[in-house]
Amino acid sequence: MWDEGLSERKMQILRTLVDDYIKTAQPVGSRTISRKNELGLSSATIRNEMADLEEMGYISQPHTSAGRVPSDKGYRFYVDHLMQVQALRIDEVRQIKDAIERKINEINTLIRRASDIISMITGYASIALSPSLTKAALKSVQVLPVDEKKILIIVVTSTGAVRNQVVRIGFEASQDVLTVLTNYLQEKLNGLTIENIEFPSAHDIQRETGIPKEVAVHVIEGLKRCMQDIEDSELIMNGITNLLNHPEFSDLIKVKELFELFNEQHTIKSLMNSAMKKQGLNVQIGTENEHEVMRDCSLVTAVYSLGDTELGTLGILGPTRMYYSRVISAMNYIRKLINNEIIRIINDE
Repeated sequence: MWDEGLSERKMQILRTLVDDYIKTAQPVGSRTISRKNELGLSSATIRNEMADLEEMGYISQPHTSAGRVPSDKGYRFYVDHLMQVQALRIDEVRQIKDAIERKINEINTLIRRASDIISMITGYASIALSPSLTKAALKSVQVLPVDEKKILIIVVTSTGAVRNQVVRIGFEASQDVLTVLTNYLQEKLNGLTIENIEFPSAHDIQRETGIPKEVAVHVIEGLKRCMQDIEDSELIMNGITNLLNHPEFSDLIKVKELFELFNEQHTIKSLMNSAMKKQGLNVQIGTENEHEVMRDCSLVTAVYSLGDTELGTLGILGPTRMYYSRVISAMNYIRKLINNEIIRIINDE
């Protein structure tokens, strides 16, 4: 809901101030606004309006300057009501399309590519959470020899995800035994969704195939580790050093704290999982972020999906002085492409 005290004139001044500050990173004075604004107002009138905006909490005045900068509240109002979303340039659209529509056949690879290109296009850091593939179906299981005492288990899902485990069994298993075991597991498990898989016991495998129980025990353990890898979402980060290109991150102590947060994978995963619950496209500005070291940052996240099922999250992290109109435009576009490509990957399989 709009603040009743924010007149049309105040909104135009706030929009001009935020737009200028995003471009220049310099506090904005009344003369700058009077030159850029078509209201035909004097600098004195604009100064009075800016004083009101400051009192209302939309802008603030740094100690060293007569100009004003937007507050988190000012950015919030700007993003929700004043911002004009800027269309991507033709070359940027082409770059994103070329990166995403490469006939990639595995969703994690698709998300890694999307994270890389969105960071490059926006000039900020990107954070993505690959899907937890519990809803995917098991497409293939292979048990292959490595050497006399080791075997390789390969699992492929309907989404193109491939996981493998080398298992030490301590004794030699013949190719014939491993072929029998592969065929048995294919028959029992193929087509089941990951979350619904119940592995046969080593005793059942021995009884139904005649394969030594010791081999079956090791194979089931390896399969379980493969499934755990499939179920765990992968955290993907690109362009973290891009943040150093922005003046807000010239304080090395702040940067160090922020980079240390990025190393806490569990915390960042939790952050992206929280964003996923909000659905669609979401913008968290400054103090709206739960972590203290992110209070000078904004995080724009988009949830990608398969039909009505949310699969994962893609995010852009930058300063609160973020070029919101470009970031939101790029995120909306790339999310649409990702959703289309996921449908293609599933259908191709």
